[in-house]
Amino acid sequence: MLLRSVMRHFRNQEWTAIALDFAVVVIGILIAFQITTWNEQRQQHAREQQYLGRIAAELDNTILEIEDAISLTNERQALGEYLLRTVTDPELVSADPATFFGALIFSGYTFSPRIRSYAFDEMQSAGELNILRDRALRYDLTEFYTRVRGNAQWGYLRELGQTEYMKRSAGILTYEQQHAIAVARLESVAPESLPGLDVDAAIAAHDRMVARPDFIEWLPIVTMRLHELETYSTWLAKAHALRGRIYIGSNNVPATESVP
Repeated sequence: MLLRSVMRHFRNQEWTAIALDFAVVVIGILIAFQITTWNEQRQQHAREQQYLGRIAAELDNTILEIEDAISLTNERQALGEYLLRTVTDPELVSADPATFFGALIFSGYTFSPRIRSYAFDEMQSAGELNILRDRALRYDLTEFYTRVRGNAQWGYLRELGQTEYMKRSAGILTYEQQHAIAVARLESVAPESLPGLDVDAAIAAHDRMVARPDFIEWLPIVTMRLHELETYSTWLAKAHALRGRIYIGSNNVPATESVP
């Protein structure tokens, strides 16, 4: 109908009417384009909120994992230091055989926190990082996950340290003693109440330990965990900071951040 009207106005050389018809067409196109743009922005913002919600939940889990890693690392460092003290002070063993047995097994363990980044990785692989309107947050998330992955080799070295500890400590505890310690830990019972974990057994295990110089020389290596603690503390601070900057809702973009 609009086309017939334009043709009629053109045949009649009604230039004003033609201009009005042209303006109506242009305005209609602009309105349609703007509606399409608004709809795309709404969909994009909805996807942004979904991703941010998932990233926030993963950061919450990551924070708990790192806190557990710090707690376990402190515990195992203390156990390793205790074992080193028993080398020159065997009275510590008879005074607390349960701690000695536990230290022999657990002081060499290592723990790597699981840093979850499924949502961020999905955004990256889909080429949708740009839907995060906060450019600084986008950059800092990328840097955080890149740095964590860059520590993979360090984690591998820690695992090698644990493996070497297990090799060098083999035979200090009998299989029955190791099994009893595992049962005691699982069932939260006093180890000294179980067969084979009394004071005499602890003293005998200590004698076997000090007779293993290859094990004694490895103790300082697995006990020195300052690098682990510093790394985990740095990760924890950054994870907390990133989580604090994620706001789910319409006010996610800081006032100083422009929206592309």
